[in-house]
Amino acid sequence: MLKSLFGELVPSPLKPGGPMPEFAATAVLESTDTRVADDGRMLERHHQDLFFSGSPAAAMREHLAQARNADDVRTITLLDPVRLWAPGVIKALSDATGQPVERLHLREQATLSILATLERTIVPRRGDASLKIYHADLRVSDGESLSIPFALMERSQMAAVIVGPMVPGEVEAMLVALQRAVGEPTWKCESLLFLLPPSALWIASKIAALDWPPALHVEVIDEPLTGTSSVWNALLAAWDRQQTPQEQAADPAAIDARNVARQLRMLMMTDGVQGAALADATDGDLLAGESRDNAVDLKRAAAALAPVLRAHRKAHEDMGMAGSLEEFSVASGTAHHLVRPLARRPHQFLFARIERQHANLALLRFKLAEAERGLG
Repeated sequence: MLKSLFGELVPSPLKPGGPMPEFAATAVLESTDTRVADDGRMLERHHQDLFFSGSPAAAMREHLAQARNADDVRTITLLDPVRLWAPGVIKALSDATGQPVERLHLREQATLSILATLERTIVPRRGDASLKIYHADLRVSDGESLSIPFALMERSQMAAVIVGPMVPGEVEAMLVALQRAVGEPTWKCESLLFLLPPSALWIASKIAALDWPPALHVEVIDEPLTGTSSVWNALLAAWDRQQTPQEQAADPAAIDARNVARQLRMLMMTDGVQGAALADATDGDLLAGESRDNAVDLKRAAAALAPVLRAHRKAHEDMGMAGSLEEFSVASGTAHHLVRPLARRPHQFLFARIERQHANLALLRFKLAEAERGLG
């Protein structure tokens, strides 16, 4: 029985006379060293080498498939191509919790070279499932090794992509590779989070334009991240949002005020948005709203948009169009209102007032759909 940082490994028997596998992966070396933290605690760092031949991604999948994880543990994998925040987050969490940083060196058996180092630490949470935080540090930037972090991400409950200082070509190549990965049969992760640098609207637009699987929850955060603590807080907030129960209360019109405020704040963080609100489609009452200044009259806008929504729904039905009305816009002068009815709450709708010259409509549509999912 081998034990790795992913859990206990059960050897796979090879049938007599059967063909040799396309790859071999064997954990042959494990070591532990201890260091003293600043506050005097003893922290152990575990190191293990995994030698493989053939496909590194296939070796990783085989390794992970044989690992047994406890039922009260959830996994978050960080993809940080330029190592901007992920290594620091892993170390900071280890220092804060007293849990060791465990490392797995993925080595090519023929050359003994390290293709990637996988880091992991555990974050215990009182009254909730513990979180395993993974990060794959690649030693090479091309070839099949790029699929190594995807092998980790596809089995996680949430995958977070940290976009640092990268040239446009690198960002586009990463997004294309990631979109291809989420479409593979091996992909089981249900939530994909992007942490973007400030003023990176073009990256958000690229993400919004890609055709992601309907079952995959995609979220974009473009708020300033000033340190490992702010990165972790953003990750943890996104994780908690994902874990919010989706079942509705007995009254389908009932709303969670805190969750609504959080979703509207995310909309307000989008460039060009002057106001965002949740309104009642029946009588046009403003249920919740946030604006940048008093000149944006959200109550008046909600009352005016409610009958417009009803008219659009009737036109949609009269034309015999399939499905339900997803969104519509009302433009006049420099103002633009984008309206999205809630599929699970037909008597409510979200809308955003934007400044046409500074707004990114593709990104805002993506953000509105994201807010609708977040409301449940």
